[in-house]
Formats: sequence, structure tokens, C-alpha cells
Amino acid sequence: MKCCAGKFFLYLVFMFLTFAYFTFYGMMAVGLTPSQHVAAVVSSAFYSLWELLSGFLVPKPNIPGWWIWFYYISPVAWTLRGIISSQLGDVETQIVGPEYLEVSLGYGPGMIGVSAAVLVGFSLLFFSVYAASIKVLNFQKR
Repeated sequence: MKCCAGKFFLYLVFMFLTFAYFTFYGMMAVGLTPSQHVAAVVSSAFYSLWELLSGFLVPKPNIPGWWIWFYYISPVAWTLRGIISSQLGDVETQIVGPEYLEVSLGYGPGMIGVSAAVLVGFSLLFFSVYAASIKVLNFQKR
């Protein structure tokens, strides 16, 4: 079992990355749409899909095959994978057994670094699209 300070640090890393990509996604949505009202509607649709197919409400092994691609492009799924793997991945005193996380939820202990890297990638992607959209798109009426 990892030390408590290490687990706490990983928790802070994943929470920081989660707050970052949600902030950058909001900025990107506002930059890509003509008004904040349209951005709110588009964002709420994506937030709903991210949450539904993140592996929390419907575990990854139970997501239908034609929707599994959305699981892999959902930043919330990578947040859950990183947090659950880093906090519970090495715990061996579970009632159901240590393989529960991997068999039932699809979270292996070796995905902590990959999850962090993917979340950094989402943050960079959302910020880059936001920066490009405010430079290229102009929704002002003359």
C-alpha cells in the first residue's frame, strides 16, 4: 500500500487536472459558439454524455460496444480511472477481492500515469481550441 502522502498528492493532481479541463472546456465552448447561452446548451449536452458514459453510472464492461468509443474520449472517465486506480488500486483487504476494480469496473493499477497524461492532453486540447477559436472566429454583427 502506498504512503498516505503519495495518495493525497495523486488525488490533488487528478482534482487539479479535472478542474483545469472543465475550465478550459467552458472557455472553448464560449469561444466556439456565438453566445454564452448557446455555449451553456452545448456544454450541458456534453456534460451529460460525459457523466453517463464515464464508467460511474454504467461500468465500463457494461457499456454497449457501439458506445465504448465515447468512454475513451470522455475526460470524466479518465478522471475516475486515475482517482480510483491511485486511491484503491493497491488495496488488498477488500471484501470482494483485489480483482474487483479490474474485473467489474475495468480499472487496472497500471493506468495512473496514462490517466494523468490523458487529462493533461484534454486540458491542452481544450485550451488550444479555445485559443484558436478566439483568434479565428468572429461572431460580431456589423
